[in-house]
This record gives sequence, C-alpha cells and structure tokens, in this order.
Amino acid sequence: MRDDRIPGPDIAACIARHGIEAEVSSEDLAPDVSAGKLLLSWAASLHADLVVMGGYGHARWHELVLGGSTRTFLASMTVPVLMSH
Repeated sequence: MRDDRIPGPDIAACIARHGIEAEVSSEDLAPDVSAGKLLLSWAASLHADLVVMGGYGHARWHELVLGGSTRTFLASMTVPVLMSH
C-alpha cells in the first residue's frame, strides 16, 4: 500500500510560513477509540477555540468498518470546526 501522506513536520513548516505556530504530535489509537473521538478529546484538553480539518466522505462500508472522523466531528463537535475538502 502506498503511503502518500505529507509528513507532519512538513505541514507544520508550511503553516508556520503563514504565521501560525503548529505542534506536531502522534498517538497510537486504542482498538476501541476512533480517530475522531481522540481528536475531539485533544481539542478539549487543549482548550481549542477552533479545529481546522479536511472533510472527506468514504464508501459506506469503509466508514462502517473503519469509522469516519468527519462524521464524528459533524455529530459531536464541541468547538467551531472549519472543514475543507
């Protein structure tokens, strides 16, 4: 499987060129915690005022098996969210 994700430090450097300080971190997911729930939890623990994220739709079977962070945020967002697709 090809991994074409952009490395976190590269994203942080790009954002920094626009005057926004970014911190890169990673977390291994527990089997019973979705990425969406983990991100919502991080936002709460950081007292975030805004979450900026990409919003993507997947095939229904894909979301049933793997979940969907976009769907989790739309259903449970606790702070304002700016989404781009």
